[in-house]
Amino acid sequence: MPFLSLIAFGILFFLSSCYIAMPKSEQTKNLLPPPSLDSSVEASVQTPFFSVGDWPDENWWEVFNSPQLNSLIAQALDQNPTLKEVQSKIDFAKQEAIVARSRLYPFISFDGDIIKTYLSRTGLYRAFNPKLPLNAQVIYLSLSLEYEFDFWGKNYNIFSASIGEVLANQAQAAQVRLIVTTSIAEAYFGLKANLLRRQLYHALYKTQQDTFDLQRFLEENALSSRLDPLLIQEEVFEIKKLLSSIENEITLSKHLINFLMGRGPDEPLDVDSLMPPLPPTISVPDNLTLDLLARRPDLMAQIWRAKALAYQVGAAKADFYPDISLKGLVGLESVLFTNFFNWENKTYQIQPAFHLPIFTAGAIEANVEAHKSAFEEAIFEYNNLILSSAQEVADLLSLALSIFEQKLEQDFILENAKARYWLTKMRKQAGLDSRFNELRMEIELVNKQIENVNLLYGQYLATIKLIKALGGGYYSDYCIPLQAVGECE
Repeated sequence: MPFLSLIAFGILFFLSSCYIAMPKSEQTKNLLPPPSLDSSVEASVQTPFFSVGDWPDENWWEVFNSPQLNSLIAQALDQNPTLKEVQSKIDFAKQEAIVARSRLYPFISFDGDIIKTYLSRTGLYRAFNPKLPLNAQVIYLSLSLEYEFDFWGKNYNIFSASIGEVLANQAQAAQVRLIVTTSIAEAYFGLKANLLRRQLYHALYKTQQDTFDLQRFLEENALSSRLDPLLIQEEVFEIKKLLSSIENEITLSKHLINFLMGRGPDEPLDVDSLMPPLPPTISVPDNLTLDLLARRPDLMAQIWRAKALAYQVGAAKADFYPDISLKGLVGLESVLFTNFFNWENKTYQIQPAFHLPIFTAGAIEANVEAHKSAFEEAIFEYNNLILSSAQEVADLLSLALSIFEQKLEQDFILENAKARYWLTKMRKQAGLDSRFNELRMEIELVNKQIENVNLLYGQYLATIKLIKALGGGYYSDYCIPLQAVGECE
């Protein structure tokens, strides 16, 4: 009979090869394809500031040719606590996947027991063995096997879902890496820009102070009213306020960089005010729309989460079907140590089991619908993310174009301001102009230089943000599991 049961189980195993899964049509019916960015790309590459090129490299920050920035980012990648945290999440997810995979295989265990017991005079043991002592011991030694036949793919779907979680966590780790590196670059160039602004505002403060002193001299000699010195003095105080604000921004930038590097806020950080050169042009990939999903780690993380939830729907559906398992053991059993290993003490069991839910008060249906709702939520979250990602790229292309055009115009404005200042200075030296005009032209020149620094920082910021929006060198090594058109097999 046990042999016939095993044959029946074997036949059922080979005949049952259809796993219960969420249909692909249901997985993709609400999925949006990546929106087109062709118009934005075409408008950008027609300008001298952009060029058709490759996606950013993994070490994208090296395009700025700044050894100090490279060093800061290298330390952050090695010491940043958030990066270590997400790596631990990946390790945890991998171990959970191994646990899920183990359910696809038989469990084999070796057991040994010694039971000290008092045997009843009329109990089962002494009724057939009256010579056994009342105080006895029962010795077990067995090798047991448990296996659940995964006919409906429940365990397979759970394992596949756990793999999806691992891949989602890996993509999320890439997103965190991108956020950390871009944040350091933004803070680094912001710090440099503020150091330049501080120098310029100190120069502006000195010029305004000279203007105030000259106005006071005229007032004291009854050559001017009290009104003009008061206005100039007010501007001097405004500059002092700006200097205080810039000093605070410099301090906060250093704190942020140290934090991102995994260091205390007051650790020394020496940064000069020299700005490294920008890349000649910003590269824009010509396959932006098609490859945006595979290049953005946040999008890939979300799509893998959705795929994992789809597998969980399949696992939940398997609860409608019979649960078939097999248990067995072989071993030795005796009440005596002296002849324990005799062949006569052998024992074995084979226990096929069959479980089919008949009435669960809607629990299984509700569980399936709950997992479907979680899947749809993840899909709609992905749709929102793909739309916002496309908008982010288009907005940054437009913003970068505007800033680079403004910076080009500002360069001409600055050159004119320099020329006017030097002409006025020469006229003053020749006695053809006043000291007031010379100071006024110097103030205008410094203000134009400050505006130039602001736009220069805007160029760095727009470049970094666009690199981030393009994925910062990330590329999925895996086929995209869910697509509006086509899918991995």
